[in-house]
Amino acid sequence: MIASLKGTIIYKTSELRKDAYFIIDIAGVGYKVFSPVSNLKKIKEGDGITVYTYLSVSENAMDLYGFLDQADKTFFTLLLDVPGIGPKTAMSILEKTTMSEVQQAIFADNPVMLVKMSGLSQKTAEKIILALKDKVESLTSRSKSKTTDKTRQTDLDAFEALTGFGYSSAEARKALTQVDKKITETGKIVREALRILGKK
Repeated sequence: MIASLKGTIIYKTSELRKDAYFIIDIAGVGYKVFSPVSNLKKIKEGDGITVYTYLSVSENAMDLYGFLDQADKTFFTLLLDVPGIGPKTAMSILEKTTMSEVQQAIFADNPVMLVKMSGLSQKTAEKIILALKDKVESLTSRSKSKTTDKTRQTDLDAFEALTGFGYSSAEARKALTQVDKKITETGKIVREALRILGKK
């Protein structure tokens, strides 16, 4: 995997262009790197830079995404852990908001804030908060818990199941907060949430 590149910028696209990128020359080889507009504004042709990269491999392409700050790359890769979020969507989120703003929405458990900042759908914002809350907390505190990560994935799976049954994101989230925390299996969580929703 290409984790970083150090070289000279020989070309960059307009900052107004969708899927903006720059080309960095390293020993005569030019690498095309997609990057957030906030990064493109900080560089110009002829600059020597180090860029932290993520290589996305798909059936039809191999694309490099690059960031001037390691923290932005880390957050980009966290977004890719959310089901349904690919590199282009993750990049779009970083185009419209900052890592600290998204962290604020996640810590506040406030999907509406995330929707307003990023233009995402309510359901996608809900999924991001469910999937990343503990990961973002561990990122800022420099500690990780495998048990917590497993619990968060279980919550996300249960959320997906409930919305798949036709319940709104808000209804699913509210029901899940009322499920006994001692229940840890996805199937049992979903059944309990459905029981709670059935009382409405």
